[in-house]
Amino acid sequence: MREPRLLDLARAAALPSWAALCGPADLFCAPRWLAVEQDKVGPWVPAAHGCLVAGEDDDLTAGLTVLAFDRAVDDDTCRLDKMVRELPDARHLPADELADALLPSLMCGGWFNSTVLTRPGADAQEAAAARRGLIDEAVATARHQGGRAVFFPFLDAGDTALRDDLRRAGFRELAAPARHVLDADHRDHEAYLAALPSRRRVRIRKELRLFSEAGAVTGHTALDGSNVERVAALAHNLERKYEQTSTLGQLTEWFEAIAKHVPASVFTAELDGRLFAMTLWLHHEDRLYGFHAGFDYDIGRGLPMYSVIGYHLPIAHACSDPAVKVLEYGTSADHAKLLRGTRAMPQLLAVKPLTPRAEAVLDAVASPAAG
Repeated sequence: MREPRLLDLARAAALPSWAALCGPADLFCAPRWLAVEQDKVGPWVPAAHGCLVAGEDDDLTAGLTVLAFDRAVDDDTCRLDKMVRELPDARHLPADELADALLPSLMCGGWFNSTVLTRPGADAQEAAAARRGLIDEAVATARHQGGRAVFFPFLDAGDTALRDDLRRAGFRELAAPARHVLDADHRDHEAYLAALPSRRRVRIRKELRLFSEAGAVTGHTALDGSNVERVAALAHNLERKYEQTSTLGQLTEWFEAIAKHVPASVFTAELDGRLFAMTLWLHHEDRLYGFHAGFDYDIGRGLPMYSVIGYHLPIAHACSDPAVKVLEYGTSADHAKLLRGTRAMPQLLAVKPLTPRAEAVLDAVASPAAG
């Protein structure tokens, strides 16, 4: 087998053997998302990125996306220091101290379902050797770039083989939020509701009634040039609410790139022709990925916007579309998601410090990871 090597995004995305590594849960490693990354727009543009591969170009055994982030990106979805600061034992540490110790850092496997991709049906020993080689190469790449840490931010706690390999390579396991998925295996929305506790069904029907009585008009449409600016404006409202530093221009350019490269649609709500709520979903194989949301809090005041637009409409759509098997709801808001029938998949944050200072910080914030 050829030695692991780093390909640029365009080269990796052009290889059929790279696409073959990516399954339904790997949208953010798939060629269509690599095309978005190549446009270098939006609030999460890394300082460097590429794809590590093992095997021949026409028959890859394994692959791993790598993205280097520094202070230029402010979102906690990408920044290792902000992830670590969420740990209970790290909240007393100054933010600047964590950033100085851990940035820049190299993210492996992306910021969703962070994993080493392996070819379906590959020989188990060959795949294991390729996986270990890519982990070692990721560490070497980070060192070469002057990184202070390497990390897999959202590692499936059930992937014991990858966890063992990362421990062998000196990675530490820290706590990470669970990933929520909802199986769209109901014959229709009524069947989905029937599977919920009665109190939840009553509340959902009340929320839908409130929308109807207010005269709100809901819809589902493709993300495209006709609506991308209005969708981005609502998303920017939400970002500002949570004190994110992304600009309206960044979000608009990002959503334009997504609309160009990835099948995407939005669930929306309007009052008197004024758009006041949306959730943006990306389509990949048999899954819908909840990607962003946005609201006009003045127009929609008093209405259960997120509940209806974020849950009821997408779930009803998925139940009616036999091509959709799973809704990916990501992390956070555990209680709200579990109440609506999601499964929480345990995840962990795997980190390898590359400097004495990074090691000292991680020693100070050690926190139990998922089992």
